Amino acid sequence: MTTSLHSHPQSRGWTEPGDTSVTGWLRRLLIVGMAWLVIGMAVMPAGVSYNPGKAYQDVLALTMWLPVIILSAMRPQRLLAFCTLPLMPWVIVLLAWGWISLSWTHAARPADEAARNLSILLFLVACQWVFNGDQRRTKWLLIGCSLVLAVVAVFDMIHGALHPAADGRLTGIGVMANANLAAAGMGAGLLWLWPWRFDGWRGNGVKWLAISALALFVLLTFTRSAWAALFVSLIVVVLCRGSRRAWLYAGLLCALGAIGVAAGLHLLLQRGWSLRPQIFAQSVKLFMQHPWRGLGQGSPFQIKAGKEILDHAHNMFAQLAIELGLPALLLWMCLWLALGWRAWRHRHETVGLVVLGLWVFGTIAVQFDLPHLLDSPRPGWLITWLPLALSTTLGRPVAVKPANDA
Repeated sequence: MTTSLHSHPQSRGWTEPGDTSVTGWLRRLLIVGMAWLVIGMAVMPAGVSYNPGKAYQDVLALTMWLPVIILSAMRPQRLLAFCTLPLMPWVIVLLAWGWISLSWTHAARPADEAARNLSILLFLVACQWVFNGDQRRTKWLLIGCSLVLAVVAVFDMIHGALHPAADGRLTGIGVMANANLAAAGMGAGLLWLWPWRFDGWRGNGVKWLAISALALFVLLTFTRSAWAALFVSLIVVVLCRGSRRAWLYAGLLCALGAIGVAAGLHLLLQRGWSLRPQIFAQSVKLFMQHPWRGLGQGSPFQIKAGKEILDHAHNMFAQLAIELGLPALLLWMCLWLALGWRAWRHRHETVGLVVLGLWVFGTIAVQFDLPHLLDSPRPGWLITWLPLALSTTLGRPVAVKPANDA
């Protein structure tokens, strides 16, 4: 049974009986932290191997990690409720298995690996305080982040034109100073923005300008996996509208895709398979050496493919299998399939459509790039952990403030 759109805001989530000024202030700080998690990774300097830099992490600690710990201590019943949300018990089991694997890992800094899993858990809990029961807040937070990413994309494209990279591929800065990571982050921003509808030509004009900037950025990264992922996810999102106009838009997207493939066929074929079959074959061999326990989270390993020596599997499922073994692989596969099914069932909700688009995008993209699932905040979070967090709000009654409370 769903409540009315004009039900009192205290009926669910954001505003609760007994709230104090402290909890309200901390929740508002969490909104800032959520926006910073997305925007900061696109504008702040990064550390080694595109890890989040210290300044980015310090701000995130003050605006997200610390507030969510305090809120959980003040409202422990919310933390217990989080553990019963759809799919969350299995996420906790996966994170716990990662922690257990640190007892046999060869990682240089096991404490850092443990902290990464903790940051994922805190992020998922924080999402419940930010998104829970408030579709309006969810809408404008996602839209706001997408618009900022679009502005950053324009800046990066101008910078890339003035200072072109040696390989001709566009990158961002900081954590996104890699074509594959940048394409994933900007592609996610485009998918957050696409399903939302605006009233008036100004809102729609800004929306389509931002989408155009983000799409052009992804195109100029020459990340073929992101191209395929974005194309398929947009087709799925458009067709889920189920109208004649949806079929028209899908046909237009297919036509544009066909023109793009015809025009850039030489670019698509230039890099061949980029050693992906060889990398996958070596990944399977590594996995078979320790199929049940894995090497342990964060354990270093090398994959030799052609003349390249790599330290990751270029595939999220293969990476997870190598580090955490078959139990983690099966658990994540079940979680990911359940997330896709949940998003499909709620595809007629706008947030459900956002989750479905991100799920399709992520399913394709992580087969070729973005191998690290249990990691510090990176663009991979935006197409794995964020849609998982958003999915817990699907099917819930929507709390909207009455007009006299606005």
